[in-house]
Amino acid sequence: MNTKTKIAQTAPVEPAASGPGVLLTPAELASRLAVPPTWIREKTRERARLRDSDPLPVVRLGKYVRFSWPAVEAWLSRQGT
Repeated sequence: MNTKTKIAQTAPVEPAASGPGVLLTPAELASRLAVPPTWIREKTRERARLRDSDPLPVVRLGKYVRFSWPAVEAWLSRQGT
């Protein structure tokens, strides 16, 4: 087995960038946005939803939070970034 094959087999698989129904974890979203996971956590807290007029869109699944990449992209465009 050569080095290229070994690297390809151990590389993490990324979810589709904008596939329908794909939900990202807070860590995956933080990685895509190049921000710390703590920033994502802060933006999903109740106080952030009350404080911000346009909060980060989140899908709540019980105690878990997930993010729809197309919704986050739309949110980013509204933020002027």
